[in-house]
Amino acid sequence: MGFLEFLFGKPQRKDIYRQEVALLPTGGKALSRQASILDLKVGGVVTYDTTDFIVRNRHVYESHGFEWYSFQLVDTVTGRKLWIDAEDDDELEIVVNETVEMDLDLPIPNRINCQGKSFKLDEHGFAKVLIESEDSTPKYAQVEYWDFYESSDEWTLGVEKWGGEIEVSLGRYIESYEIEILSAGATHA
Repeated sequence: MGFLEFLFGKPQRKDIYRQEVALLPTGGKALSRQASILDLKVGGVVTYDTTDFIVRNRHVYESHGFEWYSFQLVDTVTGRKLWIDAEDDDELEIVVNETVEMDLDLPIPNRINCQGKSFKLDEHGFAKVLIESEDSTPKYAQVEYWDFYESSDEWTLGVEKWGGEIEVSLGRYIESYEIEILSAGATHA
């Protein structure tokens, strides 16, 4: 008998543990898990940077079988608007975006300078987007997108072409703990 076995007892075999787990009651309430940002719906409430925001719009992008999400957050006190992008590509990646005013024309260049940062084109493509909003019924749209990254991998620049309109947003990667989900919101009816 080793010293650790003397202190803590002999370790049990895994098959005995499995038998004990099988005897646990199954009729009780399931433990609820913490909501993920990917669970957010229109009407959800989140806290970011000490401010409470309401999810006003939810976009679900799909391209070549891959999905990612974008949530428009509005601070109802100040009117500040943010977009939170989230995707689970082997690990959860979250980016907080704010719209920037920038005149871009087609064709979109491979390098863009914005607010003293230099961005290089990483990906260009087309996506089908499910748009959910608190003031309209869900609808689908087509978007052309360009994703740019800064060399530090801290910042990102997104360019989207919706019909004839080009939108530009500057984003910063954040960790999931920086957003607290107070309510995931209800399924859009």
